[in-house]
Amino acid sequence: MTDLRLLHPQFLDILTELDQPPFQGIYVLQDDVHLATPPPHPSEHVTANFNPLATTPLPPTTGVKISLSRVNPRKPPHLYKISNAGSTRSNLATYSIRESEKESRSSHETSSDGLAAHLANAAAGKPPVFGEDNALLTPAIGKDGVRRKKPKTNIVKSNSSFISRVMPHEAMTKRIQDHNPEGLFAFANINRAFQWLDLSSNNDSKAQHIIKILFTKAHMLCHDINSFTKGPSHLDIIMGASTADIMWFEAFSQKYARINKNAVINASPIYQIKWLPGSENLFLAAHMDGTLIVYDKEREDAAFVPEESSSLASLSKGPDKDHRSLLVNKSVNSRNQKSNPVASWKISNHRINDFAFSPDSRHLAVVTEDGYLQIIDYLNEQWGFSSMTASAL
Repeated sequence: MTDLRLLHPQFLDILTELDQPPFQGIYVLQDDVHLATPPPHPSEHVTANFNPLATTPLPPTTGVKISLSRVNPRKPPHLYKISNAGSTRSNLATYSIRESEKESRSSHETSSDGLAAHLANAAAGKPPVFGEDNALLTPAIGKDGVRRKKPKTNIVKSNSSFISRVMPHEAMTKRIQDHNPEGLFAFANINRAFQWLDLSSNNDSKAQHIIKILFTKAHMLCHDINSFTKGPSHLDIIMGASTADIMWFEAFSQKYARINKNAVINASPIYQIKWLPGSENLFLAAHMDGTLIVYDKEREDAAFVPEESSSLASLSKGPDKDHRSLLVNKSVNSRNQKSNPVASWKISNHRINDFAFSPDSRHLAVVTEDGYLQIIDYLNEQWGFSSMTASAL
């Protein structure tokens, strides 16, 4: 894992606010941090397969996945309006990332007008929130308003067989208290281990985890940080496992909860997982059987059977020759929202490799193992279109 310095850091500040990855620029390597791969658990039966042509399915793995988070993001640079009186579209606002109108744009600087416009649009109104029209998904408001909840089980003191070992740093509390709010935290999953690192600490302790969690048989394949709820004393993280279990972990309190425990809702491994844009509780998990499921971190689980309404009326078909479709096994508008899942969609018989939300938070792009890219209007639970990627042709 590397800590990289961008020679044009103003872009990184904007992209941190937008939850977008850095793009073009010159990167300079500053540090190397080695993440040790944990050995298999003694109870985990590992069968060596030396035949490269064998058809025996292997346990799912995704290697190392890492997330960087700053709990106190820097404010984006000031955006000012540029005069465009000579343009025939003078009624449209044009914004620049430059700090003054006299400042020239370097030849190495990537055009940022699109990003700036997106920032201006985002500031003008909130992005749409999934399920906001269903009153059953609205959190109850008490005397003190809506209180932010945390998981109940302390992971350090847990005696669950799901967790093999928890190794907090001996000075964990002090390291968290001394952390620079503008410094970077790093979270990484590698096989059956999940680690929390502080990249803003000194060189001696940078490679030392704040906390390291080893799971018994589950390999964590993915994780995501909720940028909507994060703060100097709160970090909601979700992890998806090879056993189909989902773990909601609040980093600062070291407390956790399990969702889809023992695969009660879906038994397929989770290959990707992300919080829904603008949501405090809802997240989307991509199961390897081609199912997308929306979970609520605060709802109990219950054995799931597709609802009767999941008929042809709920089947949004595409016009392509493969008859790709979005089968709604449970709609977000369902009146049955006492337990998870909040919504369930079957989009393919192949593994979902990855998915991403559009910048306006209205569409979902999904890539499956058979090489297809599908665009879904997830707010309205409707299939958009699909296209075979170049690598699949």
